[in-house]
Amino acid sequence: MQTPVLDLVPQWVKVLMLVPVLVVYCGWFVKATAGQEEQLLPPGTYRLEMIMVSTTRVPFFGASKSASRSVSLVQIYRDGASLTQSHKACDFRVLEDSMMIKMVFPEKFIAALANHTYPVQLEREGQGWSYHADLGVERIGYRDSGIEDKLPVKADDPAVFDWDGDGHPGATLKLSIPLLPTGELYIVQRGQSILTGRVVRPGRIEGNIEVRQFDQRVIGAWPGFLAKSPEIEPDPKESRFTLSPVAEDTSCEMLRASATKP
Repeated sequence: MQTPVLDLVPQWVKVLMLVPVLVVYCGWFVKATAGQEEQLLPPGTYRLEMIMVSTTRVPFFGASKSASRSVSLVQIYRDGASLTQSHKACDFRVLEDSMMIKMVFPEKFIAALANHTYPVQLEREGQGWSYHADLGVERIGYRDSGIEDKLPVKADDPAVFDWDGDGHPGATLKLSIPLLPTGELYIVQRGQSILTGRVVRPGRIEGNIEVRQFDQRVIGAWPGFLAKSPEIEPDPKESRFTLSPVAEDTSCEMLRASATKP
């Protein structure tokens, strides 16, 4: 009986023969080196556009699909061993809304949005590179009490404060409703989004937005009958983002001006 050829090969040689196969499979999990990171996503100034799509069910007005767009000014830099990204929202507006009710994000609301700083992960994925960034938890209209981080239910909750400095509790959103004066909602909100995309070319990332957490509660309104908390269900399949380089001297004012152009 003839001995199989593979059995005549020393064990250490067999292991070496498996290395290329293992490299191919493990390539899905290889993190970029510092040099590769800076080639794929060079440190500098960027524009981050996020389009969030969701279905909203509002008492008295039914369900509607809506989309909002935020435009942020981004800085990418190296912080020790990590590539770090920080962003500040410059513009926030509704792209699509129901025929019956239109929502507006006031300038004070946009100005009060926090600066976010977080690490960026770039990893080999097939023939390209993936991008991953966890934006962290953002609290709007209230302070974290440190106890289970419960979302307040009333305007007089000690955790609620005038977040946007307009004289009302929580954060203010304006509503335009046919045959009625412009209404206002006073809200508290907690959310966490994760950006997952691919390097399209050096410096440009495109991908989807996973909403890991989203809770919102209306704690007051004018007129009072609007004080009903809507049910909001994010759509991760249609929510998307684009990160692209801009000139180093780009300002929020410049990004806002470009965001208003048709």
